[in-house]
Amino acid sequence: MSRRPNPSSDAVTWIIVALLLVGAIVMGFQEVSFSSLLKDGSVAPDFTVKTLAGPEITLSKLRGKVVLVDFWATWCGPCQKEMPYLLELVKDYEARGVTLVAVSNDDLDEQTQVVAAYAQKLPALQPFAAYGTPELGHQYQVHALPTLYVLDASGRIVTSQQGQASEAQLRRWIERALEAKP
Repeated sequence: MSRRPNPSSDAVTWIIVALLLVGAIVMGFQEVSFSSLLKDGSVAPDFTVKTLAGPEITLSKLRGKVVLVDFWATWCGPCQKEMPYLLELVKDYEARGVTLVAVSNDDLDEQTQVVAAYAQKLPALQPFAAYGTPELGHQYQVHALPTLYVLDASGRIVTSQQGQASEAQLRRWIERALEAKP
């Protein structure tokens, strides 16, 4: 006895397959757009930010140093895990001309207070903490936190990453930036 195909179940199957394909394509485009950061080798866009320590920092005035530009927030779990060893590495490499600009992406209305409170718990952050803006995050294509850019002494992007980097990765990137020819 042979069974006749049910046309309505075939249509449902095709609809499900089509929806799955469309969903996969949309997720793929989102992944590409979220993972696209500024291009390695390009000059990092200049910016000026206010800092927790008081003075403003202008990125272009840091030329001659390797600069880690870290976009983070006090509420971000991976940022909280990454920040202590990021600060330790900057301290280790400071004599070789490495510095950090830790750009907070906390809510603008409470940014000053929450960054100051967080830096009280992590005093090594105080000289590097800066107040970001949505425009700066947009300029650097920040779609996830933390987002880190490693710049060589001429202000060119050596590498960048969205998401928490390991201490070993950071060390390799810093070494690569120090070796880059201006």
